[in-house]
Amino acid sequence: MLTDFPVSYVDLIVRRTIGSCIVLAIAAVALTLFLGQYLAGVGVVAGLAGATFNHRLFQLSTVRYSSTEGHLQRKPYFGSVAARLGTLTVVAFALLYFLRPMGFGMIAGLVAFQVLLMANALGTLWRYQRVQLSGLGVKAGTGDAPPRQPPPQGPGASDG
Repeated sequence: MLTDFPVSYVDLIVRRTIGSCIVLAIAAVALTLFLGQYLAGVGVVAGLAGATFNHRLFQLSTVRYSSTEGHLQRKPYFGSVAARLGTLTVVAFALLYFLRPMGFGMIAGLVAFQVLLMANALGTLWRYQRVQLSGLGVKAGTGDAPPRQPPPQGPGASDG
């Protein structure tokens, strides 16, 4: 059923995720300033920014290493993914070692990005599936049950 999922929805998912990241970054900075842990807020912003940048490079490398037939050149693709994830990991661990609050904030930002991305993807896929099911005449969540008949109306319709 999701084989005809439009590619344009992927762009929608990414835009919503980036918007959610901006809101979360502002909230994290405000909360950590209020709590007096401004380095943790900076770390959350760094984690969200790093994950967003990594995701953008992931999209670009997928396009770069894909052929027109849809085949992926695995070796250079794997190398670029490993290098980016390795760099983010080294930066996060270095921050954990030297500036613990900022390191924990960065890890929290990296995790938050993934949670936001998955939540936005799940929501978009769920809405898409509901539209597809309603187009087939089957309501989401009801299985193959026939639609309910409306109650009878008019005089003497109810026994009161």
